[in-house]
Formats: sequence, structure tokens, C-alpha cells
Amino acid sequence: MEYLIFLLLVIIFIFLISNSQKSSKVSTKLNTTEQKIDVLYQMLKDLHESVDSLKKNGVHTVDKPITSEVEQAVTAPIPPAEVSPSPVESISIVPETIEQPVLESIDPIEDTNTPPPLPTSEIQHTPEENYRQQTVDYNTAPSYESKFMKKLKEVNWLNAIGIITLVLGIGFFVKYAIDQDWINEVGRVALGIAVGGIIVGIAHKLSSKYHVFSSILMGGGFATFYTTITLAFREYEIFNQTTAFILLIVITILAVLLSIAYKRQELAIFAFIGGMLSPLLVSTGAGDHVVLFSYILLLNIGVLFVAIRQKWLVVDKFSYVLTFLYLLSWIFSKYQVAHQLSANIFIALFYLQFMVLLVLRYINSSKEKSDWQHLIYIVTTNFIALLCFAIIHNESPGTNYLGAIIIGMALVNAMFIIVTTRGGKPINKDFVYTLLAVTIGLVSLSIPVQLSKVYITVVWAIEMGVLLWIWTRTKANLFRAGAIILAVLTVLSYLMDIADFRVVYEIDTQTNKTVLLNSLPILINRYTITGIVVLLSLIFAYFTLSKNEIEEENTIGLKQIPLPTQIVLQRVYYALIILISFLVGYLEISFQMSSRVEYSADGFTSGALRSFALATYTIVYIATYLFLSKKKPTQSFYTLSFIFSILILFIFSVTVTSFRYAIFYNADYIQASFFLHWITFATLLYIYYWLYKHLSIVTEQVTLWLNGVLFISLVVMFSIELDNMMLWINNLPETYYYTLSNVHSYGYPILWGLMAMLLMVLGINKQKTELRKLSLISFGVIILKFYLYDVWGMSQGGKIASFVVLGIILLVVSFLLERIKLLLKDKEANKDTSSTEE
Repeated sequence: MEYLIFLLLVIIFIFLISNSQKSSKVSTKLNTTEQKIDVLYQMLKDLHESVDSLKKNGVHTVDKPITSEVEQAVTAPIPPAEVSPSPVESISIVPETIEQPVLESIDPIEDTNTPPPLPTSEIQHTPEENYRQQTVDYNTAPSYESKFMKKLKEVNWLNAIGIITLVLGIGFFVKYAIDQDWINEVGRVALGIAVGGIIVGIAHKLSSKYHVFSSILMGGGFATFYTTITLAFREYEIFNQTTAFILLIVITILAVLLSIAYKRQELAIFAFIGGMLSPLLVSTGAGDHVVLFSYILLLNIGVLFVAIRQKWLVVDKFSYVLTFLYLLSWIFSKYQVAHQLSANIFIALFYLQFMVLLVLRYINSSKEKSDWQHLIYIVTTNFIALLCFAIIHNESPGTNYLGAIIIGMALVNAMFIIVTTRGGKPINKDFVYTLLAVTIGLVSLSIPVQLSKVYITVVWAIEMGVLLWIWTRTKANLFRAGAIILAVLTVLSYLMDIADFRVVYEIDTQTNKTVLLNSLPILINRYTITGIVVLLSLIFAYFTLSKNEIEEENTIGLKQIPLPTQIVLQRVYYALIILISFLVGYLEISFQMSSRVEYSADGFTSGALRSFALATYTIVYIATYLFLSKKKPTQSFYTLSFIFSILILFIFSVTVTSFRYAIFYNADYIQASFFLHWITFATLLYIYYWLYKHLSIVTEQVTLWLNGVLFISLVVMFSIELDNMMLWINNLPETYYYTLSNVHSYGYPILWGLMAMLLMVLGINKQKTELRKLSLISFGVIILKFYLYDVWGMSQGGKIASFVVLGIILLVVSFLLERIKLLLKDKEANKDTSSTEE
């Protein structure tokens, strides 16, 4: 196992060195420079040959002078052996300057068999394009290759294989010597330390010229030290655990010092990994977690301090990963309830350590934008620390302090926001907003963790309003996103709360009586107060948005996320206000009516009064909304209101019928409670008045139909009310159905006839033909019902009364119709007279 660890350390170290080497890049640049020189030399040679061929074929340049540099370049060939960087650079412009003179010299003899013009394409393009193609292919990696494959190609495998082979060879020799009993146990340890020292010494000698090779040797030497000390403790028991652990710490400190001296980040990483593995190398399975985490804490402080000073950005990543791996492994395998206090302390210390590191990294950075990995580290640091706290407190009995701990983490993030935004240094908004998002998230999370049920809803509702107000002031979209999320959570939490807002009872088996288990005071109870707080928070948010106009282009951050605009948010909050305000009153009435009116020791009543009270509340709520709505309704809103009016009329008909039956037939309630239905009736009349008042919104084609629906609705309402009044007057249970039968036979025709007559009068006064037509249709229905159905079941006295009243009504309507005809004739006569006079 120790050999495997040793080889693993060596391989990791080689990868670390090879992946971060700059010497390979220098070598690449040198090779590229050599290629450039070769291409320029070839271009010069081709140019020289082309000029010579032109001279041989009789092509001469024009007499007018050309730049002296061009003349020198054409007449004075430069031997290839004397090429130097500076002349090459000056000559490289020759193809561009000589192209025009050559073409001018060819113009006078263009009809003769002259040699082809100067092959400028070969001089200018072919070698250079080949070179450019080569450099593009050489410097830019293929897009389909992964980063891992690129790093594998950059690894100096010869060095890697060499050091592994050397270490294996030494290992095989030492093993052979041990098998032959040439070296005792102390000698083996001494030999291992000596070999490691020799390797480190050679690496030190080579460090000035061979950085890569010396770093690999240095890593191999320290790997030898770690392996030797581990074997001395585990296999040979030369050292006790404390001594071996101290020696490993010394080796780690030495490696860190050498990494600082050589300015090699790889050595620091190797030293840190070795330091992290030291507890495992000397572990016996019975260690103290306090000592272990204290050691890791101190090791992190030292190594991270060096990393910050040297600006080594990789070291803290290894520290982060290995530290939390240790912590989570211990929590899942060794944690006990007795360790809760110490575990909380060390989790908090590690959390503070890495958060301070991240903030220091930000403060010392001169970048205008933080690396996205940096932001991810902030989120994951908070998340993993939160996970550790949650696991510990989930398994621990007693008082739950997890919510308070989460608040503490939020305060830490808030403190770092203050620290990073103070001073004259430019603020990195991505970094600050990430801390701010984490802070908001932690505060929101602490609420359901520490509190319960309705308290969660209350705090979330308040937080939602505060975040939306901050957004209107800062225009930072992070606050808008947080407010939207909290609004959703608040509504969902409230809906979960009100699921328990119901009467709970049980039946006593001994007395066979119903026992109510939850009796709450009127209005001043946790459910109603929670609803009121949520409602006030929504109202505050709505008016905050209404008073502050925010343009989307002026908002800050999270532009890539499609967030609802201010107008959309206003509409959503307005709809939520309507919904929550309705639910608050509805649920309060439902609970109090169930627990105080419907409940009795002998059991619950039919619930007719509760149902009718809820129907009354619904109708009054809708009427109040229509009354307070000052804006002219849209056509869609009017259509929706019309549909709702039909629905609530149906609800009214069903509930009031059940209610009167429970009063006048079953005697479940006192008759005075029936006064409540007049409130419902009057409110419903206002709703239909509002619908008739805004009837002009719809098109003329549907006006007649809507008038018909309104009239039928009113007929239904007044017919039900006629039943109610007759039953209230004749309130004996034994005559209940008899009274209703007489009302339907005698009362309905008279009532409908009167209503049709009033409709005719209204149509005449308003000069609306559709109303008069509707009145005539109504009379037709009344006459058919009267002669085909009602008259056959009437008594003699009923027939007399019905025929007389209905006859009078019909005569009056007939007179009105004749009156209309005369009025129309007079109107036409007046028009004819006025036209003749003109």
C-alpha cells in the first residue's frame, strides 16, 4: 500500500509540473521563430532566382528611379550564409515594392512573345501562406480536442518515465537488499532518507539551469522521504506515532520552504498533499478528531498564507477539496452526538478560513471581472459548510440551533460585502452580487429551518417586500429575482398553512358526544393574522412598483435571465392581492361558522347556514370589487364578469334553497337568521345593475342575447325570493311543500307578467327595440305556461285571481303597444309636415 501511495504521489507531482511549465512554451516560440526565418530565407531565394530569370530574358525596369532600398535589394544579392535577423526583416518587403515596376516595364511589349511576368504569387503568397497555415495549425489547438488531451500532449513523458523508472529501480534494489538481509531495518530507513537526500541535493544543483527536471527530482526526493518515514512507523516500528507524525510535518515544512526558495508552485502543492496525507500515513484508527482538525487548520493557514503571498492560485483549490473531504469522511464514519460542539467549532473555523481566503483573493486581484470559478467556490463553500452543519444537527437531539447557525453564515457573507465595497477600489459587481445572493438565500433558508409553519410564511412575506423595495432603489436584478422567488415561496407556504385551518373534532366513545379539538379566537388567530401579513406585504410591493417606474435597460445584472418586467409584476401582485384578500375572509368565516354555529355537543348541523354565509361573502366581495373598480372594464373582463354572474346566481339559488329548508322545515336555525339572505339578494341585484350599465362594451350583435340572459337571471332571482317570502309568511313545516306549489302555480305567472310589463315600459322609455322584443317573447312564454300547465292544477279561486290579474296585465301591455304605434304615426306625420314647409 505504501509503495502504491508513493508511486501515486510521484505521478501526480509530474503531472502538476508538466501541466504548468512555461519552458515548453518558450521552446515552442523558439521553434516558431526558426520556422519564420526559414520561410523568409526561402522567399529571398525565390526572389533572387526570379530577378535573375527576368534579366536573362531581357526584361528591364523603367528608368525612373525607385527607392534605394529596392535597387539594393535587386542588384545586390545576399548570400544565404550571411542571413541575419535584421536584414531579413528589411528584405521581406521586396515582393510588395517590386511588383508595380515590373508590370510597368512589360506594358510596351505586351504583344510580343515575352516571358511571363514576375510570378508574384509565388514570391508573395505561396511560402508565406504555407507558413501562415503552419503557424495557425501549430499555435491553435483543434476545437474538438479536450483540455485533458491537450495537457497529455504537453507532458514531458521522457522525464516522467525516467523518474518513475529510477524510483522503481531504487525500490527494487532496496527490496533485493532487504530480501538478502544485506540491510537491517534501521539501515533501510537510513538508506531511504539518504537516497531521498541525494535526489534532493542533485535537484538543488540542477535548479538554476534545468527547472523542470530539477522540480521532478525534488518531488521524487520528498516522495522518498514520505515513504521512508511511513515504512519506519508501520512496518519496522522504529518510530512511534508522534515521532513519525512530527517528522512528516518537518518534511512538509521543508518542502514548502524549498517551493518558496525556488518559486515553484508544484512543490507547494506536493508539500500540501504530503502534509494532508501525513495523518493517514501514520494513522492507527484510534486518533482524536480534535488533534486531526487542529493540524489541518494550521496546515491550511501556513500553506494558504504562502499561496496568497506568491499568488499561487492552484494551492487553495487542493486545500479546499482535501479539507472538506476529510471533514465529510469523518462526519459520515466517526461522528457521534458527543462530538457536536467540537464539530460545529471546526466546521465554522474551516468555513471562515476559506471565506477569508476567497475575499483576500478578490481584494488582491486587479481583475475587473472575477473568474467564474471564483464565484463557484463561494457558493460551494457555503453549501458544503451548510451540509455539514445540517448533517450534524439532524442526528443530534435537543434544541435546534441550525437556523441560528445559518443566520451566522449569512452575517459572515454580509460582513464580507461591506469589506469589499468599502474604499476607493472599483467594485466587482459579479463578486458582490454572488455574496449578496448567498446572503439572501441563507436568510431565507434559515426561516423554515428555525421556525415552523405560519412563522415561515410571515417572515418570507416581509422579506419579499423588502427585497422588492431594494430593487426599486438599486435596480439590481438580483433583488428582483429574490423577491420573485420569495413571493412564490410565500404563496405556497400560505396555501400549506391554510390546509390546517379547519375544524378538528373527535367523538368521545364513552359519552358518544362530539368534542371540538381546536377552537380559535375570532380574527386574532395565527392563520388569519398570517394571511393579513401576507396581504399587507403584497399591497406594499404593489404600491412600491406603482410609484417607481423602472426601465429594463437601466437594470443591473442577470441580463441573460428573462425576468418578469415591472408591469407584469404589478399585474401578478394585483391578482395575488385579490386572491389572498378573498381567502383570508373566506377561511375565517368558514372556520368560525363551523366551530361556533354548526357545532354542538350532539354533532354538527347540516351546514346550510355556513354554506349560505360563504356564498353571501363571495357575492358581497365581487360586488365590492366592481363598485371600487373605477376604470372602464375591458370586453374580456366584462365577459368574465358575466360568466361569474351566472355562476354566483347558481350558487345563490342552491344555498338559499338549502338555507330556507333548514330554517322553515327542519328548524335547525332561528328564523331571524334568514334576514341574511336580503343582503345577498340586494348585492346580487347591484351586480346585475353593473352588468346592464356596461352593456355597451359588447357588440350590438350580442346585446339582445345578453339582455335576454340578464332578464332571465332577474326572473330567477325574483322567483326564488317570492318563494322565500311566502314560506316566511306561512312558516309551518307541514305546509312547506304546499305553499311552494301554490306559489309556482299562481304566483309565478303574475310575477313574470309584471316583470315583462316593466320590461316593455323600460323599452318604451329608453326607446330600445330589443327590450320590447324581449318583453313580447316573455309574454308568449308566460301565456303558454299558464294555459298548458298552470291552469289545470289550480283551484277555482286561484283560477279567478290568476285570470283576472294576468288579463289586466295583457291589456295594459296591449294598450302600450297601441300607444307606441300612435306615437310612431305622429312622429312620421310631423316629419312630412316639416318637409313640405321647407
